[in-house]
Parts: sequence; C-alpha cells; structure tokens
Amino acid sequence: MNSGIPKATWSKFVTAFFSRPNEISATGNEAIERIVTQAEAAWLANPASPFVLPIKASSWTYWYVICPDQGQRLWVRDLIWAYVGSWTDFSGQPVPEDSDLPMDQAVRALTGPKGCSYRLLIPRDANVEARVRQSLVLLTRSLAARPYRRVNLTLPLGRLVGDFWDSCASGAEARSEEILNLLERDQRLSRANKLFLRLQYLAAFEQWDLLKEFDELPDLIRLDRPVLASDALARLAMASLPDTADLTAFMRSTTTFGCLLGSSTMIRSSAGAQYYAYWALSSGEPAEVIVARLLESGWLDQANERSGLATLLSVPDLADRTPTGEPDLAKLQLALDGGRLDAAIDVLALVPPSATLLPVLLELVTKTLNSRSIQLLQRWRKQLGESEIQEILSGRLAASGYQIAIAAEPLGVTLKTAFADDISATERAQAIAELRAQAVPRLMQAGVLREVVDVLRPLSRSVDSFLLTDLIDLLLDMERDLFLAAGDVAGIQDLRLTIVEAWALGDESGDRHRAIRLLDLVGRTLTTGVSPAIFDELVESLRAGWTPFLTDADLSLGLEAIEVLVTVRPDAAVALQVFAAQILGRIGPHNARRIDAVFLETVRILASDFGLELALPPESDGIRPKIALQIRPPKGSFVAIYSLMEPAANRAATIVRRWYPEARVETFTDKVASAALRNAAKQADLLVIADRAAAHAATDALKKARGRKPIHYALGKGSASLVEAVLAGLDAIFGGASHGVEDA
Repeated sequence: MNSGIPKATWSKFVTAFFSRPNEISATGNEAIERIVTQAEAAWLANPASPFVLPIKASSWTYWYVICPDQGQRLWVRDLIWAYVGSWTDFSGQPVPEDSDLPMDQAVRALTGPKGCSYRLLIPRDANVEARVRQSLVLLTRSLAARPYRRVNLTLPLGRLVGDFWDSCASGAEARSEEILNLLERDQRLSRANKLFLRLQYLAAFEQWDLLKEFDELPDLIRLDRPVLASDALARLAMASLPDTADLTAFMRSTTTFGCLLGSSTMIRSSAGAQYYAYWALSSGEPAEVIVARLLESGWLDQANERSGLATLLSVPDLADRTPTGEPDLAKLQLALDGGRLDAAIDVLALVPPSATLLPVLLELVTKTLNSRSIQLLQRWRKQLGESEIQEILSGRLAASGYQIAIAAEPLGVTLKTAFADDISATERAQAIAELRAQAVPRLMQAGVLREVVDVLRPLSRSVDSFLLTDLIDLLLDMERDLFLAAGDVAGIQDLRLTIVEAWALGDESGDRHRAIRLLDLVGRTLTTGVSPAIFDELVESLRAGWTPFLTDADLSLGLEAIEVLVTVRPDAAVALQVFAAQILGRIGPHNARRIDAVFLETVRILASDFGLELALPPESDGIRPKIALQIRPPKGSFVAIYSLMEPAANRAATIVRRWYPEARVETFTDKVASAALRNAAKQADLLVIADRAAAHAATDALKKARGRKPIHYALGKGSASLVEAVLAGLDAIFGGASHGVEDA
C-alpha cells in the first residue's frame, strides 16, 4: 500500500475495476487516463492517499472514492459531503464489506481489510454529471494537497448540524444563527448545502421578509434540493397566502416555485401539506384522491387548517381511490415532467407490468418510499419475475434496494433488526441512517408511532449496553425531527417518556451533550402538560440517570434541570424535592469557594425555595464574579429580562438587583407582544432574552422595537444563564468606561 508495492498490483486492480459491468475503459480517453494516473500516484505515495475513479453501468454513472486506510474514512466522508454531497445520493456509509459486485471485489483486493471505499450515484443529467466531475477534480486536488492528519480538533460536521437542528427545535434563534455561521465558514460543506441550511434557518424562525430578499433565493428554487429545503420554500410560499385563498390565488402567488413537493412523503410541515394539496388540485387531480393520500400519510388535518383549502378538499366520502380507466402514458409523462410523483404512480397503477417502464417505477419508489409505490413494485415483481427487478437493481448497484427493503418493513421491525446482535456494524450503521431519513413520513402514518413505542419499551431493556447510546441518539433525532415537522402530534408524549426511561435506566456514559439534548426533550414534554404522576415519573427517571452529573463541573446543568422542572411542577407532585436536594445538597464549605458566583447565588435562592439549609459563605462582594466587580453601570440603568420561565427570570432579577442595587431591573413574561414589552425594548439600556424559553411572536416584537440597539441572549433557560447574559451585556455597554476609570 505504498511505493514498495509493485506496479503490477496496481495494473491488476485497474484491469479488474475497468472490466464488465463497468462500461468505461481505462485507456483511449484522455480524461479517464489522467484520472487513472492521478489515482495511481495517490496509491503509490507514502503514505497512500485516497483517490477517485469512475464507472458506468446500465447507463448509470458512479464514482468511487477509495481510502487506503480506514482511519481516513470520516475525513474523506466529510470532504465528499462538502464537495459533491448535494449532487449525489451519498448517504455517508462506506461500501458494505460483503458486497459481491466486481468493482467492490477489485477494491478490496487492492486495499485489503485496512481500506474502504465510498460509492456515489450520479443523477442522469448531463449538467449534473459535469458539475460532479468538476467537483471531484477539486476533491482530488484537495486530497493531494492536504494530506490526512489524525489530530482533528474541529467538531464533527454531523455534530454541528445536529446541534443546529436541536437549537431550532428548542426555539433558540440566537444559538441557531451562531451554529449556522460556523457551518457557513466550514470548508467541509458545499456552497449549495450552506444555502440550504440558511434557507431552513430563515424558515424555522419565520423570517419571511429576509428570505424574500435573500439574493440566492432564485438559485435555491432552481437547485435540486433536499426535502427539508423544498418544504422550507413551501412554508415561504404559504406564509403570504390568505387563509381563504382559492386555486386561482394560489397559482398566481406560486408561479415561481413550481411543484416543490411531488409526494406526500416529502411533506415536513403543515404549510408543506397545504402546498402539496393546492398544487395537486391546481394540476387537475381529483380532491378525493388527494384527501386519501393526505389521510394515508397523516397530514390531512394539517392541510385542512386552511379554511380555503378545507373547502376545496371537502368530498362527500372517501370512496375506493384505486385508479380506474385506460392507462394514459401521456399523463404519465406530464406528471413526471411536472414532478408530481404520486400522480405518476397512480398512472403506472393502470399500466400492465412492463420491463420498459420498470426503471421509471423503481425511480418513483426510491423517491417516494410510500406504501402505494412499494405495493405496486411488489405486484410488478411477481408478474415480471425476480430477474427483471434484480437486473435493474444491480444496474443501480443496489443503492435503492436497501432503502426499499427498509421502507417495506414495519418501522418497529426495522428498529429491532437494526439493534440485533447478529448484524454487522456496517449494516447497523446503514439501517440507522435510513431510519433517520425515513422517520418523519413513517411516524406520521396512523398507528405507526404507537407501534414504535410498543417496540421500544422492551427493546431498550434488552439491547446491549454498548448499543443503547446509539439507540437513544437515534430516538432523540426522531423525536426532534417529528416535533419540528408537526409539533406535538398524538403519541409523541409516549415516545418522549420512553426515551427518558431508556436513558435513565441504561445510559451510564456521562455524556453531557446527550444529557443536554434529553433536558430539551423533557422541556417539550412539560410544556405540553403532564399529570402529577407523569411529572413525578419524569423526575424519578432524571434522578436515576443523574449520578454521572453530580459534579462541580456539571452543576450548571443540574441547576437548569431543577429550574425547568420547578417552573411547571404540578401542586400534587412530590419527587422534585428529593432531586433538588440531591443536586443542591452537594454544595458546602468544601467546594463553595471554587464554584462560580453566579451558580452559587442561584444555589442559594433555590435552596431557600426548597427549604434546604446549606452551609454557604455569607453574601458579600467577595463572592461576586470579577467581571461583576469591574462593571459600574450608572444609577438608574434599565435592565430588561424576558423569559417565559417566570420563576427563573425573577431569580435572575433578584441576583442582579443584589449586585447592582442602583440599577432598575424588570422582568417580562408575556406570550404576546404587549405595549409594556415593546416599551421595555425601546427604553432599556440592556435587553436580555432567554430565547430557549420565549414566545416567537413576542421575541419578534422585541427585536423590531429594539431597532439597532443590541440584544443579549441567554445560552440556557435558567436564572444562571440569564445572569451571565446580563453581566456580558453590562460589560459590553459599561465595562470599557469602568475599566478606564480603574486604570486611571
């Protein structure tokens, strides 16, 4: 695997790789010969570096990215996403070790068990193929110019993107924008993917005016987009459409957008469901067919939230939706050209099984992954024979075959299979990736969420401990994505309680990041409202799993947990007293002096609220943080604190008033944009917002009223986070002047 390897080994590999079914020859084409030469140089280097090679099979173009060393896998994966992720079907998973395709066998013979490879399927589009080739040329240069280094202090790209979505789900607009800014500076992401994230950020926080003025909006409309980006555009289109709009008004206002969502399985929001229904109706599809699709996919109620659309969709009954009549291939082509995938499937349902149309059906199944398209494929499979299907699948290198297999199984069955002991790590990773990708459309279907919860309870107790954290992370992602798409749908509370229970009883890793995510989930659970018995059950679960976090370093997380819980504690609930004592009772003379003053003051107030007597040092300037001692705001300085967690805001105000008695400190907890809230935004010297615990409408009003004056955001929901934001804000406004006086 270095310069000592005879060139004969490379020659043997090239001969095998560029043999059938690969329709590309290694010689006779100057561009291909140049690629092969670059690949050979990378392979014979010391150490060997990754390289790329193309194949063409059954008229489909693929590119292999081959890693001589498994240690290069994650680095190369991120670079692929950065350079060509938006143009291919790349899932982030390497080629399975047991693949028997000739090209895969040739690669394994070259690299041995120490290497791996990725396979990228390119859409059948000359422009896309050209762009991918250009991007891969840049990728090849990057691989050659920047040798792999094992030490990488940057956060994994997947973690950053996951944190971005977590912040969106928590309503933390400032934190979401902060992470987005990091992602937009990250060279591992392509320009297109950065645009998609910016689009989804603006849609998540309903910044429609900014999105309409976004210079790249025309590019976003033209690009081949991921589903979430298409749904974000649908939300933009529906935001300016009156609730009573008819088809004429819809068509007039959406001419630039086109068919954003070609299948009901692509819907990711109420607005997306409404756009899908309007567009299908405007294309001449019968209302009863559209209603049946929306009902099957779980989005009918959301579509009917618009009164104008509800009128258009109202039908006397839901008769059998099985298409009838003569097959019309012209209608099929019209549906395909318009991107209406569900309509194309309905046409194919009337057509006798055909080997000629089988690739079209397979493409539709892969893009929609809905039960109707899969059932149609299974019917064609029986009538055409397995060989016809396998020939097409092998032409696509079985990339879609696995997706279809996952979609055809009940979701609960797939979950159990993914965490079984007898599958390989590669198969498990692929299954988990597909479960994440298919979670929202599958969980929205009637009864599926209930089925999943029933499977999870015994599964979380039986799965091996080393797999349990992967299961919990997957479930946290599924709950977050479902909440972002549809809010608090029926059954999501049971899913949340199951996740908390699984974490409490089996996760002993002490992973702080996972605990923070879980606390966000608990917050969503409590916001929806729970009985005293369920509240106590949640608290007991947290207490059972909190042992790794009973440290000074994790005190801030513990305080936030207490404050999140106490804000909504039902009168009859009793378990929180013990949990609070477990966290607060750790603080005493042995560690109080080394705990940050902000947290110590929060502990002091919370202990008093719970009737706990702690041996804490007396209140004095000596325990104030250094930054607080350095800041001297003028008498009468106005500090406004906004949070929906009123007790936390009041505790924060108490601490700030204690440290700055001459300052005016007021708290606001309005869910709507009141006059008092607007006036405070205009007049306050410092405005602090806990956007993780805030109403979106009120936050928007504060920002508008504030104008160009700065706003400071708390990182968390608790009083300590609010006080830290106040100190940072006061330092930014008055700290320079105070420091100057002291220095003089």
